[in-house]
Amino acid sequence: MLASASQRAPTRYINSTAVTLSEVLKVAVSVLAIYAEARGLGGAARTVLATLLGSPAELLRVCVPALLYTIQNNVIYAALAHLDAVSFQMAYQLKIVAAMLAQRVLLKKPASYARWVSVLILTLGVCLVQLSLKEGDGDGGDAAPAPAPAPEAASADEGGSGDPAAAAAAAAAAGRSRTLGLLACLVACGCSGLAGAFMELLLKGSTLSLPRRNLQVAAISVLIAAFHMLNRDADALRAGGFFQGYTPLVWAMVALDAGGGLLVSMLLKYSSATMKNFAAPIGIILNCLLSFYRDKSFKPNKRFLLGTAMVILALGMYTASG
Repeated sequence: MLASASQRAPTRYINSTAVTLSEVLKVAVSVLAIYAEARGLGGAARTVLATLLGSPAELLRVCVPALLYTIQNNVIYAALAHLDAVSFQMAYQLKIVAAMLAQRVLLKKPASYARWVSVLILTLGVCLVQLSLKEGDGDGGDAAPAPAPAPEAASADEGGSGDPAAAAAAAAAAGRSRTLGLLACLVACGCSGLAGAFMELLLKGSTLSLPRRNLQVAAISVLIAAFHMLNRDADALRAGGFFQGYTPLVWAMVALDAGGGLLVSMLLKYSSATMKNFAAPIGIILNCLLSFYRDKSFKPNKRFLLGTAMVILALGMYTASG
């Protein structure tokens, strides 16, 4: 869904507006949760003010994960503009490596031998999938992978050309580059690992309730995201407005991003940063099925199937060896 939203909108939405809007939604949900806890408008208002203004030192501490999450969200949107759903989902699993390293450094949590083996299998599986998709590009360049062609490539296929080289050329003309997409994905993985470990440290080492801590992080993230948006996309905003290119899929993407961020903070509060990876195999399978459904001409080769199996096996080993 995320990749479809980023690639199919008739007028391209601005990535920075989606990130900013997602953080605004997190602020709204956090305020509503505080209101439910306070059971009164006056008490909720006092709690919100105390949360945001009562402890500058605490607010300063959350600037680190807020900045990391903002960078992560922006580069994820950038990666989705250059990668199809399957490629992104596979490569993004390398965030587990970053999470393990960050937990080792920040939380002093050593990883078991089985988990390091699973990381090796995961890395090999991701590489196999990327190589198999690159083979399907036709020219072996940095064009978009076969499972999720750009709109121009899809139109060519519907017209009956069936030429993979033409499809790859159309995708390249649309400005998509797997190299840039993978680099953005690696940056997102690093930010995810660091931010997750830092947030786990903050949530478990504080007496603040989960909605109050979420409000702090989201409020700082809104400021950072808005500054980035105005600094980078001011001309585009003046020309087309904040909501240019927004479709139901883009709105769904923003809502999922906001809801997912709040759910991750709940996991970090009551469990650990590694628990959120339990859903990854299901996400990979669903993305594969959706991509195959969209492009029925795509035939997964043996390298792709082997790489997918290795990624799922690695995630299973990782979560089972806690």
